[in-house]
Amino acid sequence: MTEAVLKQRKVLLVALIAIAIGGVFSFLKMGKLEDAEITVKSALVITQYPGASQHEVELRVTDVLETAIQSMDNIDFIESRSMAGYSEISVNLSPALVTDELPQVWDLLRRKVNDTQVYLPQGASRSMVFDDYGDVYGIFLALSGDGFSGEELQDYARYVKREVLLVDGVKRINLYGEEQTCVNIELSQEKMAFLGVHPYKVVELLNNQNKVIDPGSLKVGTDRVRIASDGSFHQLEDLKNLLVSGSGSNSVYLKDIAHIKKGLITPYSNKLKYNQMPAIGVAVAMEKGGNVIELGERIQKRIDEITSNLPVGINLNKVFYQPERVSSAIDVFMVNLIESVLIVVIVLLFAMGFRTGLLIGSGLIFTILATFIMMLTFDIALQRVSLGAIIIAMGMLVDNAIVIADGILIDLKKGVRRKEAITKTSKQTAMPLLGATLVAILAFLPIYLSPDSTGEFCSSLFIVIAISLFLSWLLALTQTPYFCDLFLKGDKYSKKNEDDTDLYAGKFYQVFRSFVKYALRHKIALILITIALFISSIFAFSSVKQLFMPNLAYNQFIVEYFLPDGSDITSVEKELKELEAYLLKQEDVVNVTTSLGSTPARYTLVRPITNNYSNYGELIVDTKDYEGTKRFGKELQAYVNENYARARCRVRYYSPISSEYMIEAKFSGPDPEVLRDLADQAQKIMEAEPLAVMVTNNWKNKVKVWNPKFSQAKARSANITRSDVSNALACATTGLPIGLFHQGDDMLPILLKTKADKNKYVEALENTPIWGNNPNSIPLRQVVSDIDIEFENPIINRYDRRRAIKAQCDPAPGYNAPGIFAKLHRDIEAISLPEGYDFEWLGEHKESKDALDNMNKFLPLAFFFMIFIILLLFNNFRQPIIILSILPLAFIGVSYGLLLTGKAFGFMAILGTLGLMGMMIKNAVVLLDQINLEIAAGKDILHAIIDSAVSRMRPVIMASFTTILGMIPLISDELFGGMAVAIMFGLLIGSVITLIVVPVLYALFYKVSTKSVMNL
Repeated sequence: MTEAVLKQRKVLLVALIAIAIGGVFSFLKMGKLEDAEITVKSALVITQYPGASQHEVELRVTDVLETAIQSMDNIDFIESRSMAGYSEISVNLSPALVTDELPQVWDLLRRKVNDTQVYLPQGASRSMVFDDYGDVYGIFLALSGDGFSGEELQDYARYVKREVLLVDGVKRINLYGEEQTCVNIELSQEKMAFLGVHPYKVVELLNNQNKVIDPGSLKVGTDRVRIASDGSFHQLEDLKNLLVSGSGSNSVYLKDIAHIKKGLITPYSNKLKYNQMPAIGVAVAMEKGGNVIELGERIQKRIDEITSNLPVGINLNKVFYQPERVSSAIDVFMVNLIESVLIVVIVLLFAMGFRTGLLIGSGLIFTILATFIMMLTFDIALQRVSLGAIIIAMGMLVDNAIVIADGILIDLKKGVRRKEAITKTSKQTAMPLLGATLVAILAFLPIYLSPDSTGEFCSSLFIVIAISLFLSWLLALTQTPYFCDLFLKGDKYSKKNEDDTDLYAGKFYQVFRSFVKYALRHKIALILITIALFISSIFAFSSVKQLFMPNLAYNQFIVEYFLPDGSDITSVEKELKELEAYLLKQEDVVNVTTSLGSTPARYTLVRPITNNYSNYGELIVDTKDYEGTKRFGKELQAYVNENYARARCRVRYYSPISSEYMIEAKFSGPDPEVLRDLADQAQKIMEAEPLAVMVTNNWKNKVKVWNPKFSQAKARSANITRSDVSNALACATTGLPIGLFHQGDDMLPILLKTKADKNKYVEALENTPIWGNNPNSIPLRQVVSDIDIEFENPIINRYDRRRAIKAQCDPAPGYNAPGIFAKLHRDIEAISLPEGYDFEWLGEHKESKDALDNMNKFLPLAFFFMIFIILLLFNNFRQPIIILSILPLAFIGVSYGLLLTGKAFGFMAILGTLGLMGMMIKNAVVLLDQINLEIAAGKDILHAIIDSAVSRMRPVIMASFTTILGMIPLISDELFGGMAVAIMFGLLIGSVITLIVVPVLYALFYKVSTKSVMNL
């Protein structure tokens, strides 16, 4: 290949220029994201069943739907929660399902749900399937305005939505926190009784008025003219002047017996505030595969135009603006990339000379630029993982060029003719280098093949490393010899005289030669010392921190705030108002966004989501920097623990872990009371552990319920039905929906209400007038046997169609979940389970186990290919066994490196360890190949071993040190820090193992006598 390319130098030069220009162009044009795009293979099925208890919802709605859904293929698990009047089912598909098949699966889910509607009870709404539940809204704005009404904010928010939707690249926009307006008709019991107006007449009249009936059409001449029928309510006066028949033949206006006005639906379901001002959230989702930075520029330009049309006081505030975060993250990574390149080049300049260092460094730059071109071609976006992959591959990218350049340099100094010297090394090492490069690539193959979300998140790591390493091999065989021929000229790069033949006579080489000889002389002792170090590293590893995935470095965190179940949402708002005021006074805090009722939007992939809880609120807190996030987040947790003891208040950071709590113990079975007892036992074990905090369960506390027990006997004699009682109570509390009021594009619900004495509200409810088909009402107490205050479970959770409860907790600040799990799991697993009940660990433990299991499934395949390539290279068994036997020794550096730096051993560190093994195999392959070449040249085995180790020392050390030093910028990175340390320290020890232990093992495996080695 090298000879063929060097015959076409002009073509090669044009190709290199094209790579340089194309690489820059590709970098500017390729997609840019914060994190890799992951398809959330989950959907929600939501059904309303007003008036039903949670048990009725569970048995008559949730169970019916779950039975139908469970019959589908590709279901991983189904999780559901049933609450009074509300069913929510989360359908989670198998991680192995191909993303392209999702639309078809969601269509099947809809058909299954639709076919089941006929089996749902009367009064249940039609089930809604939300398959876009996992969409990420990378831009989240808060439109706020001090002194503006909710309707005005809503109008401006809809205007912004309409305009921003026109921006190229915008997929969807959702609004959050809009006030839900209604029309209240508040009936006067006294006036109705005096005028003889039955409330059902009002309901019937309003329903008939809203009913749309086609009045037909008429023939006028030759035309057919449609007859219009528009009797809907458009003005409140239309409602007020509605005639209602009373007793006898009298009719009265509705306004004579009711107070009619617009109002807000209470209790409200959600609300948003920005720095204590009322706001509406504007969440913008981008089309898949787009460049979020360019989209952000287009949206910002449109927002600037929109803002000029908004009144003074209306502001569009950035709660989460992914384009800026992506731009900042890429800038940081590009700085890290440039630092890594400079470190590698500087090392090469000092170690291999100015010209040699520059030409190898230029090969590194060409490889990176060519990688950008391939990434654009295969639609691989620049994001956290793909950029990290380039930096991880940085040191490895110069390995091939170092071997080729070093070989050419040595041959030139030996006096080999220039033309032969330029191609000789390529001929000798092309296939070993290709094999070694493929082995290094295959080390990352298991994560690419892993079918779960972790594998999908990290898949670009393998792809980018594979592309860049293969390109580095191609350029090493083409660009490196070409540049060597161009730049390695002059006396310095040629043989000076006939006696100057020992190129390894330098002091450093001689010291290393002596060390190799000493190791060979005491080979058994060296092997025993190495084994002892390996065993000690295993013991040292027990002190290394364990962590599946770290938190991400955001200058923002979340405060989750739960009052006890049964609390009113206005109580949450009141307490969060105090906390928000406290936060805005703190030096570290920049902005605070308050969301009540639920999470406003999934504006980043790692955003924890909480849906529809009336006792829930959260604060999205912006800080000046990530250090402020960590420092102040810890201080704030201590503050809320002390001052808001009634609430379950938790500071949460952005983490790839998707579970609600880090440690979750799930018990499943039929009886809710038995499940609560099992969870209580687990919670007591968690509470006894000082390092376990936020101990709770996902069924929460029992809540009060006001229960008027309907008496069938009394009701029949009074001609009253259960629905009559429910309608009357609805009128006396939140209002009975009886129709719609058209206001522009909106249809406002009309709620029928009855006045009640607010000072004696409960007593008034007990005497609520019940109207059946009777001309007069009777009080509630006459149709019920008793009225009790009882306690019930507010929510029934199910997992795979079985009732399930989770005992949950988090590690204390500064501690990791695996360490706390190790302290708890034996005692919790020892809890005695009654027959028919099961136990399972969820949380981080399950996510970590699933990710590792999915990756481990493909480890044997990757190792088989690696071994197969090594066998192809050497065509014997002993040398592959030598290579495989040194792989466990890489753990020495990994274990002690993580222990010394305090970094945690997590999923990314595991990937780094796999990559490290590939690098060690690559170095060992090159060394063993050199020994074989020396023996083939006529040297005896002992001389060949020593000379090969000495000649390969500089390429191995240079390759290792460029990799090690190139990793320095990643050490401080939250996600890649553990991986960087594992590779750096592992490769440091691995280089010694390659240069010392491999020669010793070669001598042992080939039974080479080393007694006289010191005399050589």
